Order: sequence, then structure tokens, then C-alpha cells
Amino acid sequence: MQHEALLYSLDRKITRKQLKNKEQISYDREKYKKLDDRVQEQNIWSLVLSEEDMHYRFSPIKPTPYIIYYIWNIELLHKKILGIVGPRKMSAYGKQIIETLFDEAVGYDMVTISGMAEGVDQLCHSLSCKHNIPTVAVLGWGLGWYSRREEKEIIKKIVDAWGLVISEYRLFEQPTIYTFPQRNRIIAGLADLLFLPEAGKKSWSLITVECAIKMKKPVYATPSSIFSPTSEGILHLIENGSVKPIVDLKNFLDHHFISKKISFRPQTMILLDDKEQSIVTLLSRNQWREMQEIISTTWLDIQESIQVLTMLEIKELVYQDIPGRYMLR
Repeated sequence: MQHEALLYSLDRKITRKQLKNKEQISYDREKYKKLDDRVQEQNIWSLVLSEEDMHYRFSPIKPTPYIIYYIWNIELLHKKILGIVGPRKMSAYGKQIIETLFDEAVGYDMVTISGMAEGVDQLCHSLSCKHNIPTVAVLGWGLGWYSRREEKEIIKKIVDAWGLVISEYRLFEQPTIYTFPQRNRIIAGLADLLFLPEAGKKSWSLITVECAIKMKKPVYATPSSIFSPTSEGILHLIENGSVKPIVDLKNFLDHHFISKKISFRPQTMILLDDKEQSIVTLLSRNQWREMQEIISTTWLDIQESIQVLTMLEIKELVYQDIPGRYMLR
């Protein structure tokens, strides 16, 4: 746990501005020690924006979080992530869509992310655990505070299933009507693509959609009856072209995620030429590389680089987490 992250949760009078400016801060050392012992006992860690360990996925999120507290498997952020959000009060149709999606998703190499709210969010986390799909929960409150017993139980299941629970809020901060909408931008930022089974006209999940669209993340939804109040908001976005409709869940998963049968095959079965191998070797040294860095490091010209990277994408060895930035799968 970083020293400034502990200080930030120790006293609400301590501001992020003071921490960023490296100001000298006086604090109760006995309370600090007790808090340090507590977070170590609960395996709570932190990422601080000013430190090198802040994951690159947080960079596009505006405003960018300064401190992220987390429990367990931060390595999940290196995998391809499907964001799943929706209304707190699902229709039978929405529940059926989510359950069908997870029945299909069990055969793919993927991670899910949602916001631990009632309804679609909690169903996403529960079904992820049930189907052995890693999941990330972004909380609208501090990691040291649980609003209800059922949420605590779901969080325990996520951690036990090698998942990840994160929050940008002070460890003991309680949820408010403002913290949940703020949390939505983090869900949108960490997800590679976003899916909604349904969303009403005033659903808070539409805030996540708006954030994803601003970050140029693809957003998908399943169309429903025009008379359904739980689909009114999403149908409008499908109509104006902001959201893409899904009519076949398996085709959707095939298009965006790798089958586990493919992702788990031995890499020695895939033959690479010298140019392909040079790029794979370069990408293996870091989490991601920009196109310009690939060109300057491998000495390939831009046309060759594009051709080789395209072939590696076809072979399902690399992918673009954002346009022009490549990672190994």
C-alpha cells in the first residue's frame, strides 16, 4: 500500500492536491499504523497516478483517478474486457439475455467488468463466478465499507474466483448519488467494449454508454420491444447509430473474443517468419507498444509493419487495445 494512499484514507482533511504537491502532512501515527495493519490483513493494495505502477488503462479516463485501491488480481487488466451494465430493475427479457450470454461466453477467453449495483451488474458478477469467467467489480464506495451483506458476499466470491475489486474512493467512503455516476466512467475506460441487455430512458447505465462513446469504445445492445420501458433508452441510441444492435450473441462473441480452444493451444504450433517474430519479441517485453515505436525498434517501414501486424492479428497473437497500440493476446 502506497504511503500517500494510506494518508488519503486516514483523514478526509488531507486532499489530493496536497499529495500531488508533495506537501508535508502531519497525521496521527498510531491511527496510521492501525490502518496499515488493517489494509494488509484485508489484502488491499493501491495504484497511485504519480507512480510508474499506475496501469495504462486508466490514462484515457477523464478525470483520471489519482489513487486506485484494489483487492486481488490486477493482472486481469492485461486481458480483453467486456463491460456489462444495465438497469437495477431488469425485465425477464434482460435477465434471459444475460444468462444466455454467459452460457455462450464460457467457451471464450475474456474478462467481464461491471459496477456491483443491483440488477444487471450483480448478475454479471455472479454469473461470471458461476461460469469461471474472471470479473472486475468497480465500486461506488470505499473498499473498507460495504452497503449490504449480499454485496459483501458477492465481493468475496469475486476474490475467491481470482477476480479484481477496485475503487477510487477513500477506504471508508460511503456511496452517494454522485459516486455511482462517477464510477461509471471507470467501467467504460477499463472495458474494451460495452454491452447492455437493456436500459430505460433514465437508466444510469446510459452514463456509462456516454463515457464509452466519448472514449471511442464500441457499444452493443440487444434490441427489445418498443413498448418496453426498460429498453426505451437503448432503443433510441440504436436508432441514432450510437449503439450497435446484437441479434446473435454467439456471433458477437466470435467476432470480439478468442475461443479458449484457440487461446490455449501451444504457441509452437504457430509458425512465424523473422519479421513476425521480431514484433512478437518486442511486444513480449512490455504490456503495449505504439506503432511508431514498433517501426523504430524493428527497422520495418510503416507498410511492412502494418502487413506484419495484420497477419499477427489474423493468427490471433496480437490485438489493438486502442487504434495504433498493440498488445500480445
